[in-house]
Amino acid sequence: MKLGRQFLPSRQQVIYGYTDKMLNETAMNANSFAMHVAEQYFAMTAPHRHDKKAVPLRLGHGDDLADALKANGQALRRYMDGKVKTLPADLEDAWVLSLPEPYRSDCERDLAARRGLLPIRLSLIAGDADTAGIGVLMVEFGSLVSALTPATADGVIDERDRPHAKTIIDRCNDVVIAALTIQRRFVALLGGGA
Repeated sequence: MKLGRQFLPSRQQVIYGYTDKMLNETAMNANSFAMHVAEQYFAMTAPHRHDKKAVPLRLGHGDDLADALKANGQALRRYMDGKVKTLPADLEDAWVLSLPEPYRSDCERDLAARRGLLPIRLSLIAGDADTAGIGVLMVEFGSLVSALTPATADGVIDERDRPHAKTIIDRCNDVVIAALTIQRRFVALLGGGA
């Protein structure tokens, strides 16, 4: 029997899915998140690259801040509702980077997985962040153990554990990402490059 083709959700659907999850599970609202996205977009995009038609976000100061907050929230909702069909790449980067943890890491992992990759941090980690990286590894390992607990409680991994499989796979990938990030620091220490 030949299996039917399975299509991945679009990059936008992945990003919007994590954004929607974050908005439902945290105290952040669409307007305040949209303001974070706008700040990130303007911080990482060269001024001559700002396209007000493609990316209708703006920053505001003083009395204009409330108007910018409302307008940015409305723009964000238009993207998520599908009224605006395409998410520009520059805005996609700012959007994902604006997601708070753990939504950001989960979103980056799922976006990379679309191409069979893991999102390993490639930028050099500041020396004072080394112990933080080890802390992240420990937290991720703890999350993996927590995810494994219900699946392995009976001592057997079988069909009954299927509901836990996606979470376990995601937590395994998170541990690998954290371990490889630390490994890069030691490879650099031995002169193997960063």
